[in-house]
Amino acid sequence: MIVVTAPTTPNVPPPAFRAASRHHYDTAQLATGKRLRTSADHLAGLAAECAIKAILLDYLGSALTGKGRPFHPDLKHEAKERMEREGLDRLPQQDYMHGHLPWLWGQLCAIAGRRRGREVGPLFTQLIASNPFHGWAVEGRYCDGTSITEADLARHLQAAYDLIAAHEQARTLGTGTLA
Repeated sequence: MIVVTAPTTPNVPPPAFRAASRHHYDTAQLATGKRLRTSADHLAGLAAECAIKAILLDYLGSALTGKGRPFHPDLKHEAKERMEREGLDRLPQQDYMHGHLPWLWGQLCAIAGRRRGREVGPLFTQLIASNPFHGWAVEGRYCDGTSITEADLARHLQAAYDLIAAHEQARTLGTGTLA
């Protein structure tokens, strides 16, 4: 008789989204230099996702679940209301859990829009006014690379850089405000 046991999951430290955003961005730059456009674009998207999650957690009231997944309490409350209103069987996690772009960008805009003038200033509002990752998908890492243009990659790298810089500026100023 063969007994199969599930592997034990090691204790994983909590996510460090700020550091991860920088790591993914730096690696995307290296991949760009090696003409690895698909990998560079994927990493630019991950860098932006991590920067957004760092911003949401550090400045806009998001929290981590017991398993270390980021979510926003206000969005969760709204998801519960939606579940009751629409008679859904389960809480729609995509409504409040911070997952992948481009959905994550919409969550950032919704949360930041509620905090204008307090934690969110006009420059940050302008930064997120248009989603440079519209049409981007984390599954793009499986593509053959022909659909990712140099312009797409440049736009995604710039957006990731801008998000990382916005977080760093708020951290450096120590005001808790995204300029």
